[in-house]
Amino acid sequence: MGVTVYKLVFPQGIHVGKYGIGTEGVHVKIPADTIFSALLATWISLGQDPDHWVSAFPRARDGTLAPADPPFLITSAFPFCKSVLLFPKPSEYELGAGLPDDLRKKWKKTQFVSEAVLRSMAKGTELAEIIENSIWRGTQILVTKDEEKEVPPEEKPIWKEHRIPRVVLDRVSSASNLFHVGRVDFAENAGLWFGVIWRDPDRTCGDHVFKEAFELALRALSHSGIGGERTYGYGIFEPELMDEFSWPDPVPGKPALLLSRYNPRPNEIPHVLRDAPGYRLEEVRGWTSSPHGQFRRRPITMLAEGSVLQAGENVMGQLVDVGPIHVETKQPLLPHPVWRYGLAALFSLGGAE
Repeated sequence: MGVTVYKLVFPQGIHVGKYGIGTEGVHVKIPADTIFSALLATWISLGQDPDHWVSAFPRARDGTLAPADPPFLITSAFPFCKSVLLFPKPSEYELGAGLPDDLRKKWKKTQFVSEAVLRSMAKGTELAEIIENSIWRGTQILVTKDEEKEVPPEEKPIWKEHRIPRVVLDRVSSASNLFHVGRVDFAENAGLWFGVIWRDPDRTCGDHVFKEAFELALRALSHSGIGGERTYGYGIFEPELMDEFSWPDPVPGKPALLLSRYNPRPNEIPHVLRDAPGYRLEEVRGWTSSPHGQFRRRPITMLAEGSVLQAGENVMGQLVDVGPIHVETKQPLLPHPVWRYGLAALFSLGGAE
């Protein structure tokens, strides 16, 4: 299948917060649902009708599913350096079965592997043999020895996480309060990449076709930024369109790596959870901004990137309305839905060439 890959370079770094107390925790990725929401919000800010975009995707609201054939699927954004794209480590291999203790401990700390390593896994190469022909960069990245020159040495990591001190002053007493904000900076020629799997790029979206609408929203988003702390310049990026990649099509009944957070439709859940070789669940929370104010989104549970599923026609997912509701009456607090993307983007691990 053809995949359009976009590289994002962040001159001022980026803040994609982890849920929890404080603002120090950050992700070294941008979830696909965050990218989709940012593009949709940008589309609205350009004076466009959100229904033209949303109605093309399967979506669930108040327990009712509106089926649709999506024009595209997107992956989450993961690190890259020069020509090396990094992917989440497949959870099927999490335990490192068959590895010596020292290698197994290093493998369990690994977060990302290169595409070449991933394709070796897809061919069925034993994990021990893959590691023998690969090198670690730090404790989180595994690349092949052929890719060594493309990745900076350990003393110059692809990314660094920083804790930036900030001070807030009390309005009445002027007393100061120190807190910290997390930021991720990237090395030269490094940043984040994400893929778009086009299924119907020429489908109409308002006065545009979807591919035009997508790139129009992406260009506008690059100036406004993505993630948190955008007032300080975080999240502003320079997009670069790479040549189209060819990824192996997921083979029904064979394993596939999940590259986006995935919210299965009700009829998909039994198949997905029963047959998945390895998966991890993640509760997704956060805030939403609306002309009517800022509200907490309803939490939902998704399968996380790096999960390994059994590919098939019944692995698709949906958009979910996570708009806030009244605690007692259960009525929506906003006059419009708040959509969260939960469609599955897959990379085949079933005998890829």
